[in-house]
Amino acid sequence: MRRTRSIAATLTALLVGTALAAVAPLPATAAPTDDTVINQKLQALVQPVLTASANSQLRALVRYLAGSRSHGDTDALLREVVEAAEDSYVVNPYEPWWVELKTAVASLRSVNGFSYEPQIHIPRADEGVTTGDNVVLTVAPADERATSAPGYVLSPTGGVRQLPYAIDEGYAATKEVWVLSVHEPTSALPALQAEEVRGQAVCDPTGLRRDNGLEHLHQWRVPDRAAFGSWFEGEREMRVLVVTTTGTVLRRIVLPGVGQGDIGSWQSSGAFVTTWDRSALGDVLAYQWYEEDGGPRVDVPLSIPTPGGTINANVTWGRRDDNAGHAVVRFADSTHREYDTGQVRFTTCSQGGDGTTGNLACASTASASSTHVGYSPERVNDCVRDTLLGGPHSWANAPGTWPPTSPEWVQVDFGSAKTVRRVVVHTSEGYPIRAFQVQVWDGTAFVTVAGVTDNTSLSVSLTFPARTSRLVRISASQGPAHQPGYVRVNELEVYST
Repeated sequence: MRRTRSIAATLTALLVGTALAAVAPLPATAAPTDDTVINQKLQALVQPVLTASANSQLRALVRYLAGSRSHGDTDALLREVVEAAEDSYVVNPYEPWWVELKTAVASLRSVNGFSYEPQIHIPRADEGVTTGDNVVLTVAPADERATSAPGYVLSPTGGVRQLPYAIDEGYAATKEVWVLSVHEPTSALPALQAEEVRGQAVCDPTGLRRDNGLEHLHQWRVPDRAAFGSWFEGEREMRVLVVTTTGTVLRRIVLPGVGQGDIGSWQSSGAFVTTWDRSALGDVLAYQWYEEDGGPRVDVPLSIPTPGGTINANVTWGRRDDNAGHAVVRFADSTHREYDTGQVRFTTCSQGGDGTTGNLACASTASASSTHVGYSPERVNDCVRDTLLGGPHSWANAPGTWPPTSPEWVQVDFGSAKTVRRVVVHTSEGYPIRAFQVQVWDGTAFVTVAGVTDNTSLSVSLTFPARTSRLVRISASQGPAHQPGYVRVNELEVYST
């Protein structure tokens, strides 16, 4: 039985407390963290989301949005669920429980001064987990080290019933679970320096670097798959800041999301980092890793020891992001070496440089005459050889431009004149460019140095007499026979030999 305090003891405590308060102020109470506030606000969504799950059309809508992976993971943003349900008249927008759901969603737009996007994450929604009419729901814990959390279902009377057991990864591996959480953005930071990775670079097999060679992040993994959160959070969004000895952020690399179950294995990257000009960059680069969870931007001071001193830098990432450590890469290191930040292991590699042949386009700037929505000219010089179809892999001209009567082009700019003798053009599977010309800038106009007609190959190599030029352009006059108005270039390689 709980022991109660006597009245006298209570009065004494109150008097002593009052006297102490007169002498010293009470300590300030720290503001709750974003994760704590988010968890509290997500709890308010449990009842209305479970009520919504009783509607078969709403269940189907949530599962469809999660399975489409339109946001990179098996997530259904509640904002989109609300919009789609009301647009299709699936719900009465004035039902009290629906209003309660929208109010709870809106409350997450203000968490310590930042707006978060609530979602329903369904682990393995695209892997055939068992579904049913009675949805099991849980809330992502504020403590990302937690491996289980209470589960809830809708009771026969329409209330919330807590399950007698916790929901863990083993349960979610085979049975559907709706996890209330907030969306982790692809990248909330400026994309000016960002490089999204799409494949594998070609590396010098000797393990040596040469001055002005092309530096790549080759591959990486996180040995402890729970290092940045448990299964509630879905995929891990790893990022890398490459910092020079002067503290300048040279590159922000945005790596694709990787599932917790796979992140312990080596992930191919091939992201182009920089042309390692030793006269400009010196002999050391620092790779600072973090895992993106979002939140308002915060400035983070770094002090990274190097063999010759210390790199001091101020970088920016989200308040909820996890610091994944750093490692220093030296020019003299063998590219066969494995680096370890304490949480992330990675390798780098190099291509080309002084005295060797290398793809000059990797270190160039790409532009185009027009671009189809979802595609980008930056795909043609990301130093990734593939012929996959789609915007993440290639450039394509905008609709209505019609190459047969108005050639469409994509070009690379080296920044200074280079000697060029050969180009290799990679196009898209099922959609090879039928006719195009290779053109170089002579200081006054573009001059055609090579060309091809009636092409059906996905990769075409063209050699021509040496020219010195800053710009190399692919001018396409016809797409594939079944779609002549669209031309696609997945990769443009330019060589001096």
